[in-house]
Amino acid sequence: MKADSSSRLVELDSLRGIAALIVVVHHAYLSLPEVPGWVAWTVNDTPLRPIGMGRQAVIFFFVLSGYVLTRALARQEQRQPGSVLSGGGWAHYGAQRAIRLGLPVLAAVALSAALQSLSWSGPLPPETPHITGGAAWAAPWTWRDLAAQALLLEHGDGFQLDPVLWSLVHEWRIALLLPLALLFRDRLALLLAVALVGAGVARLAGMPEGHVSLGDSLLGTLAASAGFLPAFAAGAALALRPVPRLDETQALAAAVVVVVMAMAAHDYGVIAGSVLLILLALRGGRFARSLRRRSLLWLGKVSFSLYLVHLPVLLLLTHLLHGQTAPAVVAMMATVMALPAAAAMHGLVERPAHRLARRLPPPRSARLQPRLT
Repeated sequence: MKADSSSRLVELDSLRGIAALIVVVHHAYLSLPEVPGWVAWTVNDTPLRPIGMGRQAVIFFFVLSGYVLTRALARQEQRQPGSVLSGGGWAHYGAQRAIRLGLPVLAAVALSAALQSLSWSGPLPPETPHITGGAAWAAPWTWRDLAAQALLLEHGDGFQLDPVLWSLVHEWRIALLLPLALLFRDRLALLLAVALVGAGVARLAGMPEGHVSLGDSLLGTLAASAGFLPAFAAGAALALRPVPRLDETQALAAAVVVVVMAMAAHDYGVIAGSVLLILLALRGGRFARSLRRRSLLWLGKVSFSLYLVHLPVLLLLTHLLHGQTAPAVVAMMATVMALPAAAAMHGLVERPAHRLARRLPPPRSARLQPRLT
């Protein structure tokens, strides 16, 4: 999800980190059995709605991945024609993606399995919120469970060790298709049309509009992945044909749209808002400068690890402290503890996985592969 280091857009790293933190807070919120009415209103009916829904942050991840990966692939193909749009180049890109996504995913699943083995004494009561009850750690894990989840082959509520992996099923699959986006460099309308056909496939398969996550079968997950094609395609289109820098009036209008679209329940509104948010980050100015703060850059650096480890931390504390500590306190503790856990995951697993992927020898036709994550 990152461009090569020579052209890194650090502002987008910060946005990714903020989105990951929103997901963390969202799951902490969902773990609360009940909340005051004013809190529910604030996180469901205001621009803070991403905290209540969480989905907006995931859609933003998809748009951002489409943009950053396609941008790096296009630059590589421009430097050395055929280095991406060739069998060897594509295989090399896929192998890099497999290492950079797969090793952290395996580590997160193994961590969750270990934590469950240490703390699990049985399923939580039926009235427990779904995110910490039925969606995760509902039963003892098996080696078959661990393998299937690490390989992103589950469906429905199958990702019991780390429910956030549902989004990586789609991230992994669609990212492998992004080299094809380069074929549409001069036909972006066709690229978007093809992506919308994919969304139509998801609807025909019965995927609920605005609520697609995973299907009830492995085949159903393929239809669900098709439903997310427009998000990746929007980011890819932005990378293939950059929009001129927004002037002050346009930036103000874009900011208003982003705030309004943060409350949108429909994916297409969120996709539009995500594209505008990327444009605002790229135009420079005060907003871009605010995204270069060290704290946000650090958050962006560990964002993937944070996304992977925060639920195992929440599940551990929920099972250890259930009936002893108020759920709100548990949620706050988990949110805070997820940050050092993410830093450890980044240093011990994610960063070494990046180094390992970079050591993969490129095919002879693609000696200048971009560093992609």
